[in-house]
Amino acid sequence: MLSNEYDIVIVGGGTAGLVVAARLSEDPGLQVAVLESGEDNSSNPNVQTPSLYGSLRNGPLDWGFNSTYPSLHGDRPLSLAAGRALGGSSAINGFVFQPSSKSNLDFWTELGNSGWGFEAMDRAVRKAVTIHGPSGTTPRGSGPIQLVVNESKVEASWVKTWNESLAQLGQSPCDAFAGSQHGPITNLDTVDPVSNKRSFTTNAYLDPVCSRSNLTVLTRSTVHKIIFREINPGTEPIADGVQVTSKDGKQSIIKARKEVIIAAGVINSPRILELSGVGGRSRLQKLGIDCIVDNPHVGENFQNHCFSGVVFPIRDDIDTLDAFIRKEPSAVAAAEKTYASGKGGPIGRSSTLLSAQMPMTDITDKNGMNEIQQLLKEVAGKSTGSSIATPAFRRAWNSYIEKNLTSQTGSPGRFMFIPCYSPFDVADPSYRAPGNHFTIVTMLSTPLPRGCVHINSSSLEHSDKNTGMMLNVGFSPSPLDVEVLARYVQYAEKSLAQLQPFASLLKPRENRFTHIEDAREYVKANTAWTHHFVGTCAMMSQEMGGVVDDKLRVYGCVNLRVCDASIIPVVPTSNPQAVVYGVAEHGADIIKATLV
Repeated sequence: MLSNEYDIVIVGGGTAGLVVAARLSEDPGLQVAVLESGEDNSSNPNVQTPSLYGSLRNGPLDWGFNSTYPSLHGDRPLSLAAGRALGGSSAINGFVFQPSSKSNLDFWTELGNSGWGFEAMDRAVRKAVTIHGPSGTTPRGSGPIQLVVNESKVEASWVKTWNESLAQLGQSPCDAFAGSQHGPITNLDTVDPVSNKRSFTTNAYLDPVCSRSNLTVLTRSTVHKIIFREINPGTEPIADGVQVTSKDGKQSIIKARKEVIIAAGVINSPRILELSGVGGRSRLQKLGIDCIVDNPHVGENFQNHCFSGVVFPIRDDIDTLDAFIRKEPSAVAAAEKTYASGKGGPIGRSSTLLSAQMPMTDITDKNGMNEIQQLLKEVAGKSTGSSIATPAFRRAWNSYIEKNLTSQTGSPGRFMFIPCYSPFDVADPSYRAPGNHFTIVTMLSTPLPRGCVHINSSSLEHSDKNTGMMLNVGFSPSPLDVEVLARYVQYAEKSLAQLQPFASLLKPRENRFTHIEDAREYVKANTAWTHHFVGTCAMMSQEMGGVVDDKLRVYGCVNLRVCDASIIPVVPTSNPQAVVYGVAEHGADIIKATLV
């Protein structure tokens, strides 16, 4: 129902925004509007077909935010993919769905977030999904998002190889939802097993309910800022609505009778808050913006994952995905046949087949742990990166990092197993080597550096562009991060690659990382950053430096909330997709229970 006034106005029809809209509009007495800057591209073949997701990056469905990060080869470009379409980043991401660990999610409660933690998030994530195991098994759950494993011959054979290889270390396959993720995990992808197409918030959450008379979704509608009612001295500001430019180019005010919920993502949510006068007073005043709520932590606490990895040559008689990646006609034809059969394959699934977390105490020896303990002492009490931090957060953060590094059950890093070549140590990232290969990616779960994103212009003409922002989010890995990644890289070569049956599939290869110093230098030269960013409107206590409280309300505002990846206070141990769905489902329940 078109109107200029609704009970709830949701800014952003992305991963979280559409979940919240679907859940809130279950109440027929609530009029809910969603304002999305992008378009509905759910019928776009590049969105629907899993193997084509790479074509969506830096295109019209991506905000295309960019930065740089320093390396031994000079500054390198850093692409910050963020979906600009109905469905947001769930429309353009790489599919892997893996919940975070119990220790990671329970740390949220230590930051002042009552009612969150692993148990609450586990219920919320499970509510979002239906899990389809191998053919012939009974699906688990009944949620909108469909999760599948890859059953094609090539991929399934590699899953079997690594499960058998890691068994040599006494590790058994574990459930991604178990909380304690010690051992190999077969990755789940957000793909519908019936249609073999992407399962995301548009077709899973919105399409089944789009006929509701109390739900309005407006695409190509860019919100510039929150409009507040006239503020009386001594009272908290009340959000009256939003200023928006619609697809016909006209500006208007859409009012909210009850609440405004910002779900615009890790970069755009703090942008909208700052343009609205919610942020650091000195920063806003320099831009000529009246400060409504003084909170310098808006836009701070940007966190991301960094990764490196090792590539191993595989025997010519063993199938990998390299020929498909190189677009060799016979391999493409075989993949098309597999996709048509409903088994997935490289067209119908992601190529990241398994993950494994291993504690640092399993990865290195006593000397290595001594090195890490010394580096921990050196970073204690210090901030790494451009983000500000309160003393309380710095203490909690350093304690969390130390527990991750010294725990015999937790893990500061993750191995990911991909049956093809990855261009880690070549100048051209599009290069694909001849022959067959296998990559073991080593991802640091909680890097030390934390960055920030802020507006550098008050002009609203930037609101629908990737300009008008200062993105201080590219870093060199800290010495502690280098040491941890180097130990994981060395372990991948020295130990994992020696396990049978994987070792029997390798071509002869000289080890590159006999000495840890070799691994350190390799990591310094060959570490990149992911698209897993979170944290810029962090849900924490005010003492910790939070932007929203544990009810998702913006501090200092009566009826303004944020519900998306920006509220995640510490980067998950895996890619954040599952956690964002959990935030949205749990957040919707909280909003229902606490509506003003």
